Amino acid sequence: MELFEVKTTDEMKALMEKYFSDYALGTERVPLGRALGRILAEPVVSGVNVPHFDRSVVDGYAVKLRDVQGASESIPAFLKLTGAAEMGRETKFSLHAGETVYVPTGGMVPEGTEAMVMIEFTEKFGDDELAIYKGAGSLENMMLTGDDIRAGEPVFEAGHTIRPQDVGVLSSVGVVDALVYKKPGITIISTGDEIVRPGQTPGLGEIVDINTPAIAALTEKLGAEVIETAYADDDPKAIEAAITRGLETSDAVVLSGGSSVGERDYTLTVLNDLGEVFLHGLSIKPGKPTIMGKALGKPVIGLPGQPASAIMVYMVVMKKLMNIFHRTDLYKNQYIVGTLTENVHAAPGRRTFQTVAVEAGGDGVLVRPTYGKSGMITLLAYSDGYIEMTENEEGKNPGDPVKVMLF
Repeated sequence: MELFEVKTTDEMKALMEKYFSDYALGTERVPLGRALGRILAEPVVSGVNVPHFDRSVVDGYAVKLRDVQGASESIPAFLKLTGAAEMGRETKFSLHAGETVYVPTGGMVPEGTEAMVMIEFTEKFGDDELAIYKGAGSLENMMLTGDDIRAGEPVFEAGHTIRPQDVGVLSSVGVVDALVYKKPGITIISTGDEIVRPGQTPGLGEIVDINTPAIAALTEKLGAEVIETAYADDDPKAIEAAITRGLETSDAVVLSGGSSVGERDYTLTVLNDLGEVFLHGLSIKPGKPTIMGKALGKPVIGLPGQPASAIMVYMVVMKKLMNIFHRTDLYKNQYIVGTLTENVHAAPGRRTFQTVAVEAGGDGVLVRPTYGKSGMITLLAYSDGYIEMTENEEGKNPGDPVKVMLF
């Protein structure tokens, strides 16, 4: 029986960089309305100024600074009201000393405007006289041409994930479609004679497939897409055929089960025949029986059969793979920091991923470890994320600050 030659998660990630850093995802143009969550494949540079005219950011009156210098409620400044700007129209007249012009929020200020005074600090007398009860600083309550974005200025770099607010920014600079990376396509293969499909009634000794739908959902959540889900019995030829078919249509193939060292765990043998295995055994808890290799220039990943282990390992591996594919860290902000409520023990010499639940407390975010028997899928469902402990840590103590990677 061939034993594991375990590697640390850091070694695994370095190997993934070595083997897959030259893999090129395809690109496509998508309408901006369908670009949410997609990843830019090229930098976006603005071709216009935003705003493209000098405008007011308040409802009020355009003034010259000298005309309102020292103005107060006891000694107001009196100015001649000479007109009003209209929303959606060019303001063609100019502002001169001793004059003021009404400008609505977002309206174009007249040429010569040095500041805007909010309407709350003014009072009209008749049709053409205005009292101003407050002075103003230079360019106060104004936004000048290009203050937000200047023509020729970079807006977003390649690798940026488009968020709802980014759609607004891109719209403001005239973008109607965006060049984005195609979503990596993943084929998921569940192996084992004991596996029955969801919805079927298992016989004694049979197991309903949990891993395929869970891994498929996680694939979508991480920004990839499922090309195919397949099943293969514990037969080398069947497994090889499923992997080969997946490699032809997908960017990566993921197998669930068959990655250990049992007599009927064939993934290692098949993958060695198809390409190169560079990892068999991961120094991680949970998830030691993990395989990774390269065939036809693409990643092939063998996950443990135990559902909680498979999902945890896949989350770690797939995040790294997505970062390599897109040449940036897509998940760097998907965590919170909280305070641990009780002791957590780490597995000696192994990177330990401990599931946790988080809740709001009087002193901030509280982080509570969650536990369950090996193979219990509900353990993950009742958790909010996980904390990571290195190979050199013995554990963590109550009151320790911890970084929770959210599911």
